[in-house]
Amino acid sequence: MRILLISIFLFSFSHAQSGLLDVVWPKPNLKQQKPSIPYPSVLTQGIKNTALPIYIPSNYAYDKKMIVVAEQNFYAISFLLDGAIINISGDKTYQETISSENPEFSAITKNTAPVEYNKAEGIVTANFNKHNVNYILSIECDDPESDQRCTISMVSTLYSKLIMVGGKQ
Repeated sequence: MRILLISIFLFSFSHAQSGLLDVVWPKPNLKQQKPSIPYPSVLTQGIKNTALPIYIPSNYAYDKKMIVVAEQNFYAISFLLDGAIINISGDKTYQETISSENPEFSAITKNTAPVEYNKAEGIVTANFNKHNVNYILSIECDDPESDQRCTISMVSTLYSKLIMVGGKQ
């Protein structure tokens, strides 16, 4: 039996065609991209006039106790946990006030890492730029030295779970 399986594998491997695989992906279904359960009104009402993409960690998207502060080119959303606060903010007020042809602006935005992680004064952050918007995801703990949530690993995990919940691109 074993010899038969090895023979079949070797035969199929030796007769395989090589080359690029031409995949035709289906068009996205917009109904599937919308949440099946509406987001809490504190979120939808808080961000309705914001003109930039709104990202939050997916595991907190339905937290009704979130705090939302938003304007046209800025938002901050906070999630109050027991002994910690998670905050995500997006801001493009700087980009709106300065020309992209300005050499100083070009130097600042050139060669930036996709995401930069930092830990300072008990706050762990992930700084990133998407859609020409500056974002900061942070965790601040009551006891940052012993709280396992106040680690770069935790912020990295939250960053990997970011979803867009509104705003405009």
